[in-house]
Amino acid sequence: MYLCSSNRSIMSENISHKVKELCRNKGVTIKELAEKMEVAPESLSRTINGNPQLSTIRKIADALGVSVTDLFDRNEDELLAIVVCDGVTHTATTKAELKAIADKLNKSN
Repeated sequence: MYLCSSNRSIMSENISHKVKELCRNKGVTIKELAEKMEVAPESLSRTINGNPQLSTIRKIADALGVSVTDLFDRNEDELLAIVVCDGVTHTATTKAELKAIADKLNKSN
């Protein structure tokens, strides 16, 4: 499953930036992270700069020893929600967006 939303490019840039920052903080290169994940460095680079699958985001977080939420830059008062329902991934960056997703899902079930 992929991250799908109108905010996809913002989220992809966010993940790319945060993965690189976490690697720097941990003294790990993207190449070393890729080796730990058993993927080619080019593949990892394309993934974090593109539209990463949620399963890949989990693998990156595991390899870096952080939670999935740590891969997203945000202030304490900001919201980042990823809701997966019936094979569809929804994202929200505001409470209003999250409420709209919940309302839509409640209507469809």
